[in-house]
Amino acid sequence: MIREVKREELSACADLIRKSFQTVADEFGFTRENAPRFTAFATTEERLTWQMESEHRLMYLDEEDDEVCGYYSLLLRDRNECELGNLSVLPEYRHRGIGGQLLHHAIKTAGEQDCTVMNLSIVEENTVLRKWYERYGAVHTGMEKFDFFPFTCGYMKIILPKQGTMDFRIVEGADRISIDEVIRLLRTTYWANKRSEEQIRKSMDNSSCYGVYLNDGQKLVGFARVISDFATTYYLADVVIDPDCRHRGLGKALVSHIVSLPEYAGLRGLLLTKDAHGLYEKYGFETADGRAMVKSPNHG
Repeated sequence: MIREVKREELSACADLIRKSFQTVADEFGFTRENAPRFTAFATTEERLTWQMESEHRLMYLDEEDDEVCGYYSLLLRDRNECELGNLSVLPEYRHRGIGGQLLHHAIKTAGEQDCTVMNLSIVEENTVLRKWYERYGAVHTGMEKFDFFPFTCGYMKIILPKQGTMDFRIVEGADRISIDEVIRLLRTTYWANKRSEEQIRKSMDNSSCYGVYLNDGQKLVGFARVISDFATTYYLADVVIDPDCRHRGLGKALVSHIVSLPEYAGLRGLLLTKDAHGLYEKYGFETADGRAMVKSPNHG
């Protein structure tokens, strides 16, 4: 659950940020001696207190299993811009989609503050993190080298959607998703509007299923499923968003969540689409002219 940070929780947040950024320090060889200003070493309760009380940063944390495991802050700037700060997830809670949920929450919160641009900075050499942000629409805007850092500072920005974003959650598992709601969504598609209930039920039972629910209700507004051997290949199928909720970023969020999951890392991804090539290209899918072959179910 994502909620605002309380003053008495700043010490725990500082500890969370240090632990989160320590993995980056370990990977790239940063130490207190060669990078004393790096986040893993420079973040303190006092610094966060100053950010909250003097800079008036908006601060949010994520709680899972009654433990504070995620954090981010927003610093509101002039010209309807804001700065995303210290988006962090404890190492033991990573690869659960928490980082993506925090980023989507930050985008929603920034939009509610009438921001049109969200700026952020990264370790330029951290190409994995840069690609992760790019999957959520961030673009690289530049870099800068400082004498007091043994790395290059990279700068990125996210152009915030003009339309209001939606507060949602992504759930995993066919047992957590109503088949009646899936049938309702698939009836709106051109590829599955004639599938029988039994076909849909069987397809869900034999797939990894993902559903998007609005946080203010129990209505399913998005669905997708994946078929995989979890060794070489996965097939992304039945990606659908409720017609009333389209053009709000939900499709991008759902696809981004799925392709970011560790069980599909390093696997070849396949899918079929008639008109959504632009969406999937953002997440690494390419049209395989002359190589892909499809057998129709009606062809003996």
